[in-house]
Parts: sequence; structure tokens; C-alpha cells
Amino acid sequence: MPIVDAEIELSCAGANETFSGPDTEKHYPPDLELEPLHIDIDLHVDLENEAASGTVIATVKARRDGVRQLSLDALDFEDLEVWDVDDRDLNHRYDGRSIMISWKDPFAQSEERRVAVCYRVIRPVSGLFFSKPTDAYPDDSWYAATDHETERAKYWLPCIDLPNVRTTLDFHLRADQRFTILANGSLIDEIVHDDGTKTAHWRLAHRCPSYLACFAIGEFMRVDDEPVGDIPIAYFTVRDFNDEDLRRSFGRTRDMLLWMIDKLGMPYPFPKYLQFALPCFYGAMENISLVSWNDIFILDEILAKEWQQLVDAVNVHEMAHSYFGDAVVCRDFAHAWLKESWATYMEQCWLEDTCGEDDALYEFYRNAVAYFTEASERYQRPIVTRQFRSSRDMYDKHLYPGGACRLHMLRLVLGDEVFWGAVSDYLRRYTGKVVETDDFRRVLEEHSGRSLGRWFDQWFFTPGYPLLNVRFKYDEASMHGTFEIEQKQVDRDKGIPPFVIETELGWTVDGQDYSQPVTLEHPKHTFVVDIANAPTQVRFDPKIRVLAKLDFNPGDTLLRHQLTEAKDVVGRILAATELAKTGKHGNVQAIVNAYSSEAFWGVRVEMAKALGRVSVEAALQGLLQIIAIENDPRVLETVFHAAAKYRDPRIKDALLTRLEVDLPYRGQMAAYEALGAQRVDAPWELLVEAAAKEDFSGFVQGGAFRGLAATRRTEAVEILLERVGYGTTRHRARPAAVAALAELGSMQEPGRREQVVDALVALLRDPVEKVRRAAAEGLKTVHATEAIQALEAYRGILPHQEQVKLDRMLDKLRADEKPTERSLQKQLEELRDKFRSLEDRLQKLEATSEN
Repeated sequence: MPIVDAEIELSCAGANETFSGPDTEKHYPPDLELEPLHIDIDLHVDLENEAASGTVIATVKARRDGVRQLSLDALDFEDLEVWDVDDRDLNHRYDGRSIMISWKDPFAQSEERRVAVCYRVIRPVSGLFFSKPTDAYPDDSWYAATDHETERAKYWLPCIDLPNVRTTLDFHLRADQRFTILANGSLIDEIVHDDGTKTAHWRLAHRCPSYLACFAIGEFMRVDDEPVGDIPIAYFTVRDFNDEDLRRSFGRTRDMLLWMIDKLGMPYPFPKYLQFALPCFYGAMENISLVSWNDIFILDEILAKEWQQLVDAVNVHEMAHSYFGDAVVCRDFAHAWLKESWATYMEQCWLEDTCGEDDALYEFYRNAVAYFTEASERYQRPIVTRQFRSSRDMYDKHLYPGGACRLHMLRLVLGDEVFWGAVSDYLRRYTGKVVETDDFRRVLEEHSGRSLGRWFDQWFFTPGYPLLNVRFKYDEASMHGTFEIEQKQVDRDKGIPPFVIETELGWTVDGQDYSQPVTLEHPKHTFVVDIANAPTQVRFDPKIRVLAKLDFNPGDTLLRHQLTEAKDVVGRILAATELAKTGKHGNVQAIVNAYSSEAFWGVRVEMAKALGRVSVEAALQGLLQIIAIENDPRVLETVFHAAAKYRDPRIKDALLTRLEVDLPYRGQMAAYEALGAQRVDAPWELLVEAAAKEDFSGFVQGGAFRGLAATRRTEAVEILLERVGYGTTRHRARPAAVAALAELGSMQEPGRREQVVDALVALLRDPVEKVRRAAAEGLKTVHATEAIQALEAYRGILPHQEQVKLDRMLDKLRADEKPTERSLQKQLEELRDKFRSLEDRLQKLEATSEN
């Protein structure tokens, strides 16, 4: 599952946040003295009543003599019955969370038995999701579908809900015969019954952890693509879309699969590759042979201009999981990087092979920035760790982009031939098995002859990354260049050692590039290199081999050359970023001038961001020029967001001019947000009008909602209060209305703020999960300490992994609620001053009375 910024997640992001503490529990795989081998799922799925009922039969095998007991995860099951299929005596106990089964007679080693669990679930808290038309939303789709990562199968399926427990699967799913029924594996048969229902039998012969088990039932349209050999490829979604939308969104799947097979040197391991996209789902999920998507990724002709590359990246990501995570399974969540970091890195590899080096390097840069941002603003943790509050916590930007960057470094250390040969061997060797990090490392060592223990220790088992401060000076007399490099993260008192880094120093003289390899292993290094003439460019790590946060400004002149002459996109981005930091008119103007001739879209994105951060007149004027000339749909959103950093009538006029011609959805969205940021000068009527219009994606309307909130006008409260109501706004845009209302409420006077808080509390009971999440997040935005009790009640309807996130939010609100020692001291001093003042007045009154 990829991280997708568009998704709303309960969060408690903030400076100095800790990922785990010394008392945080360490998590290990469970004992498997009785190991489930096969699960037969026979369920009637009732979409009308949002329920499922039936019998699940688990085949278990004893790993040693004398075992009697089995515990299955099962949350909030009703009408539960348990028996041994072959009539052996057993007892069971159920506490609402686990089914504890105990056989009277112990197992012999390798003995297999079957246990049946009959039950019913109604509107499960998580794991199994239902949708149907309602009076408020008569066009809503019919579906029931599962989504389990990380530990959510147990809300409808009795199982051991951890990744090292893998079973083959049989699904016998019964539903209304008008519905399509999909599940993992191969379709064995489909039987129509006399009562208007049908049963589809799907079988997966590959062992599958519970989080990858999946079914989807509903009124779906289908598009078949050309198969790869005997592997069928097909796409499904609800009937809001057409065939062209599906082909536009997923039509490169076949090419991706052929590329993946060739890249990894291994056949696709499963019997089909189907994908389905549904409204109100989250992100995308790599269920074995049946990938699920949120239908926000379905592209029409307009959205494709902005999001085609993103959708392709997600497609490659989920497909990569067929190998990394599905065929080769992480033994436990401590080693989840072996699937998520790999899937993220395969996105970069796809760009490298299909779009070229510029796109691949830019992807590495963006991954590094995303990781650095989380590590500097929230917390630092090892990529591999057993200490976490919830397994879902592991799925962060350390795991996805942070791990992907480390894989790229590892590839550069070993070289392509060794690296990809080892990866192919690793996949073949461990397909159908569970793995830990050391399994991967040992294969790499066998192929390379390298000892990689220290490398893995510092990059995967130790938190943090190199913070490098680099200084350069050139001595014309001696024709020597001196590089001084310091690892700023080193702290001997805290036991933080320097990284051992192999990289290069680079310089350019008379158009010729030169380099010298160097190894960093101490806190500080000084390197003196021969340079025949004054260089025009000076670089640290010019081939982008190292994941390091770099502080290096070799001087304005050198940076300006690098801005336009560096052959790599990262070099030009770094130059723009450093020049912008200076705020100097000439340097900012150099960025603006370079923008107009910059061919690569990603460099222009980063230039626009840099200009948005500067807050000087030259940058504002530059953005005005860029707003007028930029036409790449992939860049417009960032340009308009950069413009939002400035409140100036010229920005408003420039944006209004761009809105006079057709803009893609996310471009319009960002334009409305930037217009709202003009506050008193914002075009109020235009924002109100845009907030009332629905659009294909919901992005434009959501941008208008945020624009209204950004104006801070009290009148916007009533508009947004109306738009958050159930049935008033489409599902795609309604969570954005909730978030906008909260943002606006945080800036209102007490009476209006209270009105907003009351609305958000009511939305915690909304029928739509994403709206409930947005409301909870909104209460944090408003710092609604008065809503703590309501949030505690809301907590009870969340799955555990979401409860952990909410607990962090509640802890922060409770901390806000408690007066700090300093504020208490201030209150005490104020009371003392008042007391002294009253005492003085009393003494004066007494003196007057005596006279």
C-alpha cells in the first residue's frame, strides 16, 4: 500500500514527536505450534443489511507432539459456534476478541485437523466495507469489499491476523446474482440458486497471509486487457465511469507486468492480475492477484494530464508487491521494508527504464525530501525495529521513501549486475516463504563477496541519516581546492557515531567535469584536491550516491553556474534551493531567468517551491511571470501553491487571468486555495460559486472549500456548515469541507468556534468513515479540548491501529487542557498582584475611616 498525500489520516504530527519509547512493547511473530495451513470461507454476504454470515473451516497442523490449543483472532462476532469437523471433542471460549480452542486429545506431530467456526458479523468496525444507495445519496454504488492492512482481517474473518501465518484459501461467496463476485486466486465455478442468489467459488493455491486475503462483490463494470501469456488482466469499477476511463487509468498494466518479469528475472507468480477501484476506499492495496484502489485514481482526460504519472507509479508499486510481500512474505512487521521500500523503489526503476534518468533522479530526490521532512519534523527511527505501538505506525515515510533511497544506495554500492542478479536469486529462493532482513543481506553477500553487516547496521538498524556541512575554498596560487566536511549529526555523548560514506567530490573546469572518490568515516574531514583553474561548479556527491541532508553553499557565482549548467536535475534543484535561501535580488532573479529555459518539469516544480519560500519582491515578480507562462499540468498546482505564500493584489489578478482559460482539476484547486489566501482581497463571490459546483474528481470543489476557509471570513462558516452535512456534498469533496471548516473554526471568535466544534463532534457519528476521520482530525486542528469526551467515545468504534493514532491526538489535547507550570506561575503572580492591590486599597480605606 502506498502513501498517498490526498488521503486523510488521523495524525499527531509535531516537532519532537517520538515514534516509540523505552517502555514501548517489542513485537515478535507468534508461536506456531499449531499452524493454520488452509482456510475455507463459506459466507453469505448480505449487501442490503451490511452483514456476512456462514462458516469458516481452518485446517491446522501440529509442529510437535502434545499441542492442544489454538487461538484465533475474531472481533465482535455474533452467534458464534465452534466444532471439530471430524467430531473430536473440543472446548472453546470467546471474549469478543479471540476464540480460544482447546482439544481434549492432544495432537501428534504433523497431525492435521479441521476446526469450523460459524458466525455472523454486522457492519464490522473495519476490514469489510459496505456501500449501498441511500435517500441522501441515491446514486451510491452497491458493493461489499475487504481491505485488511495491517491487522484488520480479524474484524470479519477468524484467523491469526499476522503475516507469518499463511494459508491457502477457498472462497465460497454467496450474494445477489446481479453482483460480480471477485476474490483471490482462480475462479473454480459459479452456481446460480433458485432464490436469486449465486455462489462463486474462488481458490488460491498459494499460501497467503490474512492481510492479503480479499474479496469484492458489487455492481461492477469490467474491462479486459490483453493477457500476458496465460495470465488474464482485467479492471473493474462502479458504473460511474466508462471503459475509456478504466483503460486510461490502468491501460499500461500489461506493459508494466512484462517489464517487471524481465527486470526481476522471474515469472509472475499468481494465476491472474485483476484490479478494482471503489469509492470511499483508501489508497491502493496489493491483495494477491486482486489489487484494490480508491476510485479517486480513475482518470478522465483532464485528470490524466496531471496524475497519469502518479497513477502509473501506484500501479507499479502494487504490482511490485506481487513479488515483494506477496510471493516473498515478511516474517513480521519489523521487516516490512522488505516489501514497502522495495515497492517504492520499483517506482523509481520503472521511471528510469521508461522515462529516463532525469525522472528517476527526481524521484530519488523527492523520496529523500519526504523522508528528511518526517525525520526532522516528527521523529527518527530505525527502518527495522520491533518497537511500535501499532503495526500501522511502521507504514510511514521512513518505510516507503526512506527505505527506497537506501535500496538505491545499495544498488550503487554493488553495481547493477551483482545487485539485480542477487535480487532475482533472493526472490526465487524465498518465494512461498517468510523472510527477515538478514535473509536478503546474506543473498547480497553471496553474490557480491562483500561483508554488508556494517552497511545494514548503519542504514537499516540505526535511526537517522548524515547531516553534512560542506565548505569549499579555492587557492589560485597553489591551484588547490579544499573541501571541509563535517557530519553534524554526530553526538558522542548520546552515542551517535559518524556514518561511513563512500562518495565523490566533483568540480568543473572549462566545461570538463572532474571527480575524486572519498570515504567519510570521522566526524570531520578535510580533502585537498588539485584543480588547474578556478572551477565553475563544485559538487559534493555529484552522482547522487548518498542519502544525506546537505548544507553546502560554495558561493553565489558557482551556484549560478550550477543552476543552468549542471547536467543532472538534482544539481540544478540544489542550486535553486541554495540561491533562494540567500534572498538576494540577483540570486532570486537568476532562478526566475533559469525557470523559463528549464526543460525538465520537476526542476521547475522545485524552483517554484523555492520562490514561494523566499518572501521577497523579486520572487513575487518571478512567480507572476511563471503564473502567466507555465502550462505543464504537472507543474501548475505547485506554482499556484507557491503563489499562495504571498498576499498581494497582483497575485490575485494573475490567478484570475489563468482561471479565465481551462485549467486541469488540481490546477483549479490550487488557484482557489491561493485566491482564498488573499483574505480581504479574495474574490468572495467566485469562491462561493466554485464551492457550490461539483466536478469529476472533487478536487476543484475541495480547493474552493479550502479557499473559503483561508479568507478567514465569518460568513464562510455558514457555507461550510451547510456543505459538511450528510447528503449535501459528494463523498469525494465532503471530507475537504470538514477539514476546511475546522481550519476556519480555529481562527474564529469563541462563539463561532463553539459552533464549529459542535458540528465536528456531531460528524464523529456520520455514516461515512472518511468524514468521521476528517472530523476527528478537525477537532485537533481547532484544539477542541472540550471534545475529548466525544473523541473518547469515537475511539470505541475504531480498529486498534486507528485507536493508537487517536490516542496520540487525545494525549496532545489533554496536554493542551492542563495548565503548564509556567502558566500556573503566571496566574499565581497575577493573583498576588491583585491581592496586594486590594490590600493597599483596604489600608487606605481604613486610614480614611479613622480620620
